Amino acid sequence: MFKKDNPTKVLFLGGSYAQIPILKEARDRGYYLIICDFLPENPGIRFADEYHNVSTTDLEEVLKLALKVRPDFIIAYASDPAAPVAAYVSEKMGLPGNPYSSVRILSEKDLFRNYQRELGLNTPQFCIITENDYAEKELSRLSFPYIVKPTDSSGSKGVTKVTCNAGIAAAISYAFSFSRSKRIIAEEFIDNKLADLHGDGFVVGGELVFSHLGDHIYNRKSNPFNPIGTMWPSIQSKKIIDEIAKDAANIIKSCGFRNGPVNIEARVNSKGKPYIMEIGPRSGGHFVPQAIFYGTGFNMVKASLDVMFGKKIILSGQLTKSSAYYAIHSDVNGELMNLALSARLLPYIEEFHQYILPGKMVRSFQGANDTLGIILFSFRSHDKMNFIMSNMQDYIELEIRESVMSPQLDGIFY
Repeated sequence: MFKKDNPTKVLFLGGSYAQIPILKEARDRGYYLIICDFLPENPGIRFADEYHNVSTTDLEEVLKLALKVRPDFIIAYASDPAAPVAAYVSEKMGLPGNPYSSVRILSEKDLFRNYQRELGLNTPQFCIITENDYAEKELSRLSFPYIVKPTDSSGSKGVTKVTCNAGIAAAISYAFSFSRSKRIIAEEFIDNKLADLHGDGFVVGGELVFSHLGDHIYNRKSNPFNPIGTMWPSIQSKKIIDEIAKDAANIIKSCGFRNGPVNIEARVNSKGKPYIMEIGPRSGGHFVPQAIFYGTGFNMVKASLDVMFGKKIILSGQLTKSSAYYAIHSDVNGELMNLALSARLLPYIEEFHQYILPGKMVRSFQGANDTLGIILFSFRSHDKMNFIMSNMQDYIELEIRESVMSPQLDGIFY
């Protein structure tokens, strides 16, 4: 236990809903919490002993802040954009953390694809586009359909499936609008007819010591690339799961990532060929670590703090239940009039987090930031989970007064 007159100081990058679990855990441990976030209204900021209005994506400003407040650790939890900043500043200050080079490889989609290819792993065909280099010749080598997306965004923002020449210009413009680095990537579309896998893992000493993959689910009405949930464990074969975990472990170890949580996304195409789509150097958003905890008993929030101190990570718990998260969402822009859950869901709900209250404006579900709330479930059988998750429209009463808001692209062009 740390003395109150000399507590461990932790600088947290961000105070969003997704970051509340680790903020609460740190507060319960008696740490001194310093939070930087450019949105002072974010709900996690109420846990702060100190708050600083600094963007979590600004390398030099966060470094300047860290040199001023002198934290013992810097943590970017469940945030892709903030993860490289935490690594960069930690490295500059000699604090525990992962090498900046390894976190960049895992965070930036163009670096990640190049690294996959160098390792000889299954990799989509791709080309990189910058504002100064349109790469038209390389782009012409890709067969339709292909995906265009920012290299440094998250939450399915700026992603487009292009099926013909007429859609290229709009897709490129859309992706650039979400890219801070002004680099985007166009890559072969990998179908997910056999599997679309998602989950978190945990790394200790460069080894992937834990991973738990489930099956993504989607709502095709608003954004076909923005998942509305995941069900664990996956129904895919152990052979497929093991192959993906092996490839993920290879990437993680060889790039130099040493400790902490990772978020893994993979697809298995119609020919049975598995592809790792992303490995985020952070926990999954939408309370994914908590959903996995309800199925496995492994508490990745506690482990994420323990690993900073070099404590032994004990993989307690065994798979006992099926678990899931579901992102409550709207298919239209408008004003939220009512959101209510059926009593029939109550036996399966572990947590319910409502982000948007009645009277507030909502947007159609284009990206993860358009979520109205998150429900975490556990079930005694996969069949029951599949039935409930497949019929969520029967269990959630959602009333939206539709209105015209700023136009948004739908992420797919024909």
